[in-house]
Amino acid sequence: MAKQNHSLCIDYVRLVGGNREVRFNPDLSIVQGEIATGKSTLLRLIRAFLGAVPKSLPPEVSNVTAITGRLETGTGEWLISRPRVTTQTAKVDIAGVDAALRLPAVKNDGTADKTYSQWMLEQLGLPPVEVPTSRSRPESSEYVPVSINDWLNYSLIAGAEIDNMVFGHRDPFRNIKRRYVFEIAFGLYDTEMARLQAELKSVESRLNFVSQQSSAFDKLMRGTALASREDLEARLRQLIEESSQFESEDYSSAEGLHSRLGTDSLRDSVIRLEQACVDLNEEKGAVSRQLGDLEQLRMQLHSQVVKLSRAIVAEDNLLDFDFIVCPRCGQDLPAEREGDHDHCRLCTQPLVDQSDRRAALIKEQGRIQAQIAETNDVQRFRKEELEGIDSLLSLRSAELETARAELEYRTRSYVSTHGDEISELGARRARNLEEQARVRDYLTILARRAEIMEDAQVLQQLKDSLTADLSSRDNSSVAEDNLSALEERFGEYLVQLEPPQIGGAELGVEIDKRNFLPLVGGRSFDEISSQGMQVLVNIAYSLAVHTVCIDRSLPMPGLLVLDGISSNTGREGWDARREDNAFRLLAEVAGQYRDKLQIIVIDNDAPEFLEDKVVLRLSESDRLIRFE
Repeated sequence: MAKQNHSLCIDYVRLVGGNREVRFNPDLSIVQGEIATGKSTLLRLIRAFLGAVPKSLPPEVSNVTAITGRLETGTGEWLISRPRVTTQTAKVDIAGVDAALRLPAVKNDGTADKTYSQWMLEQLGLPPVEVPTSRSRPESSEYVPVSINDWLNYSLIAGAEIDNMVFGHRDPFRNIKRRYVFEIAFGLYDTEMARLQAELKSVESRLNFVSQQSSAFDKLMRGTALASREDLEARLRQLIEESSQFESEDYSSAEGLHSRLGTDSLRDSVIRLEQACVDLNEEKGAVSRQLGDLEQLRMQLHSQVVKLSRAIVAEDNLLDFDFIVCPRCGQDLPAEREGDHDHCRLCTQPLVDQSDRRAALIKEQGRIQAQIAETNDVQRFRKEELEGIDSLLSLRSAELETARAELEYRTRSYVSTHGDEISELGARRARNLEEQARVRDYLTILARRAEIMEDAQVLQQLKDSLTADLSSRDNSSVAEDNLSALEERFGEYLVQLEPPQIGGAELGVEIDKRNFLPLVGGRSFDEISSQGMQVLVNIAYSLAVHTVCIDRSLPMPGLLVLDGISSNTGREGWDARREDNAFRLLAEVAGQYRDKLQIIVIDNDAPEFLEDKVVLRLSESDRLIRFE
């Protein structure tokens, strides 16, 4: 399997409507500012730029209409314009070297083959995985996708969380996805196994549905006509033979009726007159349509004559109009050209004689008038033809009515005498056709049941194949090796931060296999009472997660944004030293993993030795959102 490049580097972000552009370094960038100047808002807007827009943003953000910027991924450089709205189908514009896309943000509305969130997963090489919402009962649980927002929980650590949560583990809804992302990244949750499990769940659901359908059908139709397909097919053949006999009897009866009554010639006359009336009606319709077309042509020609008349009059009255001022800029035209009657004062080109054009227009007008006269003659001819057709149609219709009346009179007595016989024959034929339709419906139902049984066999074979594939997969040894590497790296980074000992115990670090949270000195993160210590643990743990994933080509966005790393630490003695250690560690890791991991630190202060890494300073007089 080829290694994926999960790098993610933000070159700049621009707040449209907020009059602010922030450019970042490819390794370490520091955003410094006083409290309540917009530092944490910047982190949330970065989240909106890369994923979904948070719903509870500060009021001043309403001035920002869009977030634009440029970022680099393993697939190339991209210019992105993301509207600052929470609408899930809002369109995000993306432009690359050889691509231009317009994708719905989070929810697909049918205008594209993917969403912006799905596109971002592709660019970062992150697997598209669906996971069960219930970890205890995955077989009966609904499956939901792991989105880019779930991955960003490992990349964007807000100041309100850095001293009390590890990647949002105290939020029950975020914690579910936090664990899944960890398991996917470190090989504990095999993405291919997840796909197989989701497919197996779908197959089992379909197989159960098919089995229930088949069972219900068997119970319902047991002892009925639907119980035997062979009997139904034999009955259908018998009904078809009887129907043929009925049709033969009907035809013989009808032929015998006319022979006995001597109405053969009269019936032929009725048929001939009916066809003649049909032909005359068609001919009448054709002539009527021609008259309509001729009238439309006459009106068009008349309109053309009017236009030509206007053109001829315009030639006589408007060609001598002379401009005194320029019709474009309104300035006076040069006086020295007033005496030059051989050139146009507007375009300065030589004037041409218009008399030839006027004569051509008059000639064209005469030709069209002659065509109008010809059209009137054709119209008169067609009207006369239409009158003749109407007269003949009236005559043939009268003859038809007379013949029909005579035919009805001659057959009425016969039908009255043999009415019961004829009615019985018709009723038997109708019952035959009705039963044929019913038997065909029964056979269709049985054919559908046969298809269902074939589907059940195919689904069972697919289930057996998926079950065999699942049982053959085992990545436990690789996952254990990844966790060991994470524990070791976490311990190295935490030692560099020089944290205080907890309860006099030796500094020992582990990863809790039950929830994948750090253990320090035998205590869980929630059992560490010092918020300053929790900040140090968060810094070391988040750095370890990202660097181990990079070293082992595990899926994880190559971006880490930390907000408030100086939270709950003092400015004197060991506290100040630990804060400097944190910045030194971040700078060291950023330099070591340049082009693979971009680190952005948002804090109140920045140490003097990293002044060159400060990309933005905010203050009371220069807040993040500017109102200009």
